[in-house]
Amino acid sequence: MKLRWTEKATSDLIGVYDYIAQSSPEYAASVSDRIFRRPDPQLIDFPKSGSIVPEYGRDDIREIFSDSYRIIHLVLKHEVRILTVIHGSVTLPVEPPLNG
Repeated sequence: MKLRWTEKATSDLIGVYDYIAQSSPEYAASVSDRIFRRPDPQLIDFPKSGSIVPEYGRDDIREIFSDSYRIIHLVLKHEVRILTVIHGSVTLPVEPPLNG
């Protein structure tokens, strides 16, 4: 199983860093590093671990958590694709970001 971050998810992670870095660059680096490292090796070894994203109700779109952030991922046959990283207090878009 392969793990791939989409451009959107990568951009989201940079956004998390940028937002937190306004107050504390050191803490921003720590949080963004934890988020980045969280999926590997868990999702490579157990792609369907985590929860089904309630907003989408699809077995192939799941989430794990790091700090207060949701790491939304798509489980494919040979790949786990990180779709987005979003703060738990933010509403997800109506449609999953599959083309990110």
